[in-house]
Amino acid sequence: MVTSDMSHYSAPEYYDYPNFFAALLRSVVDYGPGDFMISLGDVIPAEGTSWTIDQVLGSDYPWFPIPGNHDFGKNELDFFENYQYDINGDKEPSIINWGPVSCPRTTYSFDYQNAHFVALNVYCNEESPWGIDGSITDTLYDWLAEDLEQANKQHIFVFGHEPAYPRPDVDTGQMRHLGDSLDQYPQDRDRFWQLLQDHNVLAYLHGHTHGYHAEKIDGIWQLDAGQSMGVRAAPSPGTFLIIEVDGEQVTLRTYRGEDGPGFSFLLRDEIILGD
Repeated sequence: MVTSDMSHYSAPEYYDYPNFFAALLRSVVDYGPGDFMISLGDVIPAEGTSWTIDQVLGSDYPWFPIPGNHDFGKNELDFFENYQYDINGDKEPSIINWGPVSCPRTTYSFDYQNAHFVALNVYCNEESPWGIDGSITDTLYDWLAEDLEQANKQHIFVFGHEPAYPRPDVDTGQMRHLGDSLDQYPQDRDRFWQLLQDHNVLAYLHGHTHGYHAEKIDGIWQLDAGQSMGVRAAPSPGTFLIIEVDGEQVTLRTYRGEDGPGFSFLLRDEIILGD
């Protein structure tokens, strides 16, 4: 399962409402939450998001968060530094490779069955894990290149907060963060995308724009996970993704909040990503 950009609406005070993050998770339960969830940044408040996930999906449900551009406060920094990623010990999924020296707790990778997952903090450079523009710096690129070189799984997924190629929301047409995402530094972006191609990465998943879009770009799927604030939170419908890996076949199912009058999430897309 993939979510992104809860942006305050995952706090405990919103737990009992039918139209915010906790309600989104209850819809996830209806469709099947899968074996774990990855959240693609702007998980503020991180501690509140973790609490809400525990309440709805259970304290033993694995959650793998990465930071977004709004996760720079002390509370979030402390959360990521102390968060227990490996809640099930050595059993998969568990972290197999921690990130660079400057951002070891916000960049990492793990394996699960026949797939490899890489979570990137796109705000990390050689000095600090926080506060730079989103970019694939030399520090992050070199770590990723080594990680992918060692990966030996059939399917590879890479996650980061910002898009490499910003695209408009597929339903509203709204375009956000064009020119100030990873595309702000096109040489670094292109080098990153080439690295994904060289290692047959299946998909790069991101948030940040609050819109949903799925497109294959030069052989790599770029999947915008939208926002998980709520059913009809502006500027686009609430969204979550479920990715099913069944041997060689990988299927994306995208659920979006209905226009009204209820608070349900409906299947919007079903796309075969690889087979």
